[in-house]
Amino acid sequence: MVAAFQERRDRVVQMLNEIPGVHCAMPKGAFYVFPNVGGVCERLGLIAAHAALPAEARARTSPSKLLQRFLLERYGVATMDRNSFGRIGVEGEHYLRLSIASALDRIETGIRRIDAASRDVDGCADFLRAELGVAETARGTATATA
Repeated sequence: MVAAFQERRDRVVQMLNEIPGVHCAMPKGAFYVFPNVGGVCERLGLIAAHAALPAEARARTSPSKLLQRFLLERYGVATMDRNSFGRIGVEGEHYLRLSIASALDRIETGIRRIDAASRDVDGCADFLRAELGVAETARGTATATA
């Protein structure tokens, strides 16, 4: 069983690190990986969209939380954003938590979907408009429309 989890971990970290804008360090244990998705948040306009939210809404979310929702609602991939597993010292950090406690083929499918989502600038802009009332442009500027 330990060998199976090591194989999954190694494959997941490799695949995540192949996605532009993602960096994932090799965890030493547990059933989770914690990729830094800051580059993806920047490319998709999530940092600008978050900044454009009204203060009250901005306090309840983060760029990585917006990415988490986009992945779930538009790509069917369940992750946890950084704030969901602790808020101390996370300002400006954009991490997700992914479980590797599933079959490798299912995990690989999920990571391929994350890769596709990370390149879907237009789909993310549509998500931001529909879900949050935020108009985002490819240049990374955003305005709240609601």
